[in-house]
Order: sequence, then C-alpha cells, then structure tokens
Amino acid sequence: MKPILLFDTQDKFVRFMKLLSITCMILILLLPACRKDKIDHARISTFDLTSSVNGSTYQIKVALPKHFSTDRTYKTLYVLDPKTDFNLVASECDKKSSDLNKEEILVVGIGGGNNRLDDYFPVPYKGHKGAADKFIQFIQQELIPKMEKDFHASNTRADRAMIGHSAGGLCVAYCFTNYPGIFGNYLCLSPSLWLGNQIVLKNEKAHRAINQTSTGVFFLAAGELEEEIMRPPIALLDQILQQHYNGFTKQYHLARGLDHLGSKTPNIKQAVAFYFQQL
Repeated sequence: MKPILLFDTQDKFVRFMKLLSITCMILILLLPACRKDKIDHARISTFDLTSSVNGSTYQIKVALPKHFSTDRTYKTLYVLDPKTDFNLVASECDKKSSDLNKEEILVVGIGGGNNRLDDYFPVPYKGHKGAADKFIQFIQQELIPKMEKDFHASNTRADRAMIGHSAGGLCVAYCFTNYPGIFGNYLCLSPSLWLGNQIVLKNEKAHRAINQTSTGVFFLAAGELEEEIMRPPIALLDQILQQHYNGFTKQYHLARGLDHLGSKTPNIKQAVAFYFQQL
C-alpha cells in the first residue's frame, strides 16, 4: 500500500507550515483583545433612576460583593463611563479584595442620562452644556440615598470613592474641588484639566483653605505619551496635592510608553490596587 501524501512537494509543505505559524501568531495576538473582564451576572443588579434634579434617567448597575449580607454596610466605588469600564473595575475589585484579603465593596456604574460630556463638564464647551453640578447633585441627593437604603452602602464620606478617565477624570477632580463632602476617595485618571482654561485648578485654589483640612485617598494617573494639552495641568495637580493636601494618602502613576487611551486599562488596575491597599 502506498503512503498517503498530504503534500506532494517539499515546497508546499514549507509554505503550509509558514501559513500555520502566521495563523497561530495572529490568534495569540487577538485572544487578549477578545478577552472580556467577567463578573458573575447573578451578582449584578440593574435599575433605572430618574432624577428630579435634571430630569434625566440614569441606568445604574451595581456589582454586589460575593458574600453580600444585609447585616452590615459596605464601602462604595462609583464608576463613570460604565459602558466601557464597569466590568474591568468590578473584576479588579474582586481580585484585589481576594488577593489582599480586604473587605468587599459595592461597585456602582452610573450610565445613560445625558451625553457624557454634558454631565462631566463643569462649564459649557463646544455645544456641551457643562451640567456637572446637576449631575453631581443627582449622585448626592438621589443615587447615594438609594444605595444606602436598598444596598446597605455606608453613609460616610470616607467610605465612598469615585473613578473616572478623561472627561470622567475631570468630573472626579471637580468633585474633589467643589463637592469635597461627598467622596473621601478619588481615582482620577488622565483628567481633562485643560478644559475651560483649567477651571478645575482655579476652583482648587479658590477652595484650598477649606479643602486642605480634609482627609482621604487621591490616586492620580496619566500616560507618558498623553497629548501636549493634557500633561502640564495634570503635573500641576500632582504638585498641588503633594504640597497642600497632607491629610490625603496620595499616589501619582505615569504609564510609561502609553498614550491617553492606551494608559486607561493599566491605570484602572493601578488605581483599584492602590485604593484597596488603603482599606
């Protein structure tokens, strides 16, 4: 019996092996990009909350602790831009709680409502309303009380944190300067502090005498290759925090070799890790 030949020439065999090698390399490169951060859907609670402050309806997503109990209260981390960042933040919180043997927390994504730039900008810019004050009032007056009532969230400032990137990071910084009584912990990633002629930094200076007596956690981060307009005000905020806010546990993280978008995922992971180290 003659042997079965898959390739009738050596050349065809070599070409096949090269093609197979290239295909395997492509799959290896694509698999990390296709991987999604997973969290048990049974632990996710979703609801809509219509605000009487601005009339908008927000889609709220809550990741409950693995061992949720109604016999205790929980620290809470509020996530801006949850459509892209909620799953990553929630899964990282699970990991750090387990790895560091720290208490579990509630992770709350604030989605929907208005255009994100309308809600996150403190001043009007290029057609966006600059309605951050009303958005933050919605969080303070309506969302936080519901979290305390229905999900056993702690009612103290020290037990609340907020995380945001880019325009979301700007909103986090605005909460720090203008609404310091709501959150005690700020995870501020690549904030767009240039907006409105650096209005948030101006607010910081105006309110510094009162705000610098506060305590809490402030994690500031950026990418080494951020656009030129981004870098100077972020560096200035880092200097201000170091010089004037001794009551805060602080860290500044620069993601080497990464730009504005490329630095987001690693900086989210760094931010959550730093936050859990302080619990």
